[in-house]
Parts: sequence; C-alpha cells; structure tokens
Amino acid sequence: MFFYNLGIYAFQFGLKLASPFNAKAKLWTEGRKGWRTHLKEAVVKLELKHAIWLHCASLGEFEQGRPVIEKIKQDFPNQKIVLTFFSPSGYEIQKHYPLADLVIYLPADTPFNAWQFLEILKPKIAIFVKYEFWLNYLFGLHKRSIPTFLISTVIKKHQTFFKWYGGNFRKALRTYHTIFTQDVYSLRLLKLLKVESGSLAGDTRFDRVLQICSSPKSIPEIKHFAENAFVVVAGSSWEKDEDYLIESYAVLKAKHPSLRLIIAPHEIDKNTIDRLKNLLHKYHIPFHLFSDNLTTYTHPVLIVNAIGFLSSVYQYGTVAVIGGGFGDGIHNILEPTVYGLPVLFGPNFEKFNEAHELLDLKAAFVYHDAKEMTNQLHSFMVSPQELSVASSLARNYVLKNSGATDKIATVLENYLGQSPNLKGLEPKTVNS
Repeated sequence: MFFYNLGIYAFQFGLKLASPFNAKAKLWTEGRKGWRTHLKEAVVKLELKHAIWLHCASLGEFEQGRPVIEKIKQDFPNQKIVLTFFSPSGYEIQKHYPLADLVIYLPADTPFNAWQFLEILKPKIAIFVKYEFWLNYLFGLHKRSIPTFLISTVIKKHQTFFKWYGGNFRKALRTYHTIFTQDVYSLRLLKLLKVESGSLAGDTRFDRVLQICSSPKSIPEIKHFAENAFVVVAGSSWEKDEDYLIESYAVLKAKHPSLRLIIAPHEIDKNTIDRLKNLLHKYHIPFHLFSDNLTTYTHPVLIVNAIGFLSSVYQYGTVAVIGGGFGDGIHNILEPTVYGLPVLFGPNFEKFNEAHELLDLKAAFVYHDAKEMTNQLHSFMVSPQELSVASSLARNYVLKNSGATDKIATVLENYLGQSPNLKGLEPKTVNS
C-alpha cells in the first residue's frame, strides 16, 4: 500500500500545482476544500447517517448508476442517498441531482481521508459504479462490515488485477459482497482470480437509454428540420470525425438532395464552432447554429452548439455517426441505437463491448476515412430495406439487453429493509 498511497499523495499535490493554470484541476481542488466540515454538517442537518453511498467517477458512470438510484427511491422513498463524484465533469453537471440528498466530491483516497469520511457518514451500504477501485475506501468499508457492491463492471485481462504488482487490487475485489458484471467473460476472469462474488446482471445503461427514449425531450424546430429527410446525426464529434463527415456530406448531397446533417460536437467552445464553420464554408455548405433560435431552419446543416440536447436529438435521426473513434475511444452508441439508428464510428472501439456486438449484428459499421463513410451512407440511402433491417437490429439489441437495474435492485433490497447493523454480513476473510 505504500506505493499506492504515495501515488495518491503525488496526484493530489500535482493537481494543486496545476490548479492556477488548469480549470478542471482548480475545480477538483477547490471542490474538496472543507469537505469534513461540510459533510459533518450535512449528516446532522439532513439526517444522513446510515444513508446509501453511491460513487461515480464521472458523468458516464453516473448515467449507469442513475437507474439504480431511481429504483431505490421508487421502492424506498424515505431512503437517504449520498452521491459522490471523482471528476468535476460529473459533479458540476449533477451537483443538484434531485434524487440524491447530498452530492459532493469524493475526498482523495488517502488513509486518513477514507477513515474520516466513513467515520462521519457511516453508510448503510456502498455502491461503486464500473471501474472504481479506491483501496483505502474499500478496505475501510470491509473493516466496518459495510456491504459494498460494484455495478455494471467489466473485467479485462489487461487490468491491474492480473499484474504481478496487483495484489492489493485483487484483495480489494474480494471486499465486495457482490460484483455485478456486464458480461460472462468478466465472470470467468473473476473466477480465475478466485473471486466468487460475481453475478451477471448486464449494463444499466440499457435501462437508462430506454428510460430516456420513453419520454424524450421534444424539440419542435429540429423535428421540422428533419421532416421528410434522410438525417445523419453526428454525436459527440471530434475534429477528425467532422473532417470526414463534411467531406462525405459534400459528395452525397449532390446525389441525394433530401440529405440533412445535424452536428453535435463534443466540445462547443468558440474555437471548435469556428473551426466547424470554416470547414463548412470551405465546401460551400450553408448551415445554421442551433443558438440562432429560429423556428424554422432552412439550411441543410444544423450545428447543435448547446449541451443537454443530444440524447433527444437522436429521435429525429436516420443514421448516427458517433465521435471519438479516432481518439481515446467512441462515445455513447446506445443513445442512438435505442431509437433504431444504425451507427457508424471510427476504428478505436476495441474496449466497448456493445460496439463489437452491434458490429456482429450489422447494426454498426466502422469507417477509416471519408470514402468508407460515404459508401455506407449511400448504401443506406439507396436501399430502404437494408436501412430498415439495420434499424430493427439496433433497437432490438437494446431491448434484449435491458433489465440489469431490476437484477441489481433485487439483491440490494435484501439489505435496505434491515437495520444498519446488518446480520449475517460479518467481514469476509480477504486473502491475497
């Protein structure tokens, strides 16, 4: 643990040094100042002792944990919930999330912070989402006999658990009372690590996108823009995605006048929007910005330069092009597939199970350049039958994989109806 703790201290110190020059580092450090006093006051004022503690790294993990929070609140409306985030990108957007009684940053995982946090809060149970393995917190929860769960996780052979130096992380896995995995392969790897607490539940993101799809935000001006058109929605696009997309659009528009394009870039800062404008001007393509606030958008390209709309914009699309495939990895492909949109994305998709499964179904397609994108979109535009089949496969894939939230909730309910001193949950022996 010495080197792990040293790394935590070094990371914390590095962020403090960077905070005057980096906005996210500043939010990270400023947001944690005075956390002990704030938490103590909140526990008393909001009666949070023995609350459920749910922790997410960032916004993506929150979307996986959200269906579980909502299910708990539905079945146990008086149950208190404390929601923590590691990253500013999650906290800043969800700090007023109404179903959590308290939303705060997770203090850095030092031994003293972890001890104090648990001593003050004394949670009834703890739930971590996907990839959160904070050793001091996990070992502290274990020592206190607090049932701890990991949801929507994926175990991979390249992770630290399988390294020669991963002994403490293997011990940490054994502190969980249940590890809810997304797939069977993760269960097999857990057994290889001699961890017997794995349970196949699936990914709660499927439940979340179905929930959004059941009551999407209506955007009348985009609905009008998309009427009687073949609409390509570019979601969370990055520079290279946009280069290929607009080159492809310029070629296809000449042959298919009904083609329309909605671009929702990953970043909407001035530099990004100006670059997009210049790119469209280069190809002499007229466009509107969503911020123009028109009731009718007459040009064939619309740039959504606002946050919070993308998941609802997909309902008006025909095909989706998902960004990130030429960078760190593709963004959410379930948000469009739940509406029956086939998806295209760049080659960096290896770590996303759903991408592989949709590719196998032929409801998703990889492109490496503008020509490949053009060919696939053209194929859909000239063959309604091919488009219809891919659309049905995409939608059915989401429906088939839903239900993880109920599986997880069924197990959690065994603990939520009991007193804080849960019987039969003595600490398990944690061996290396």
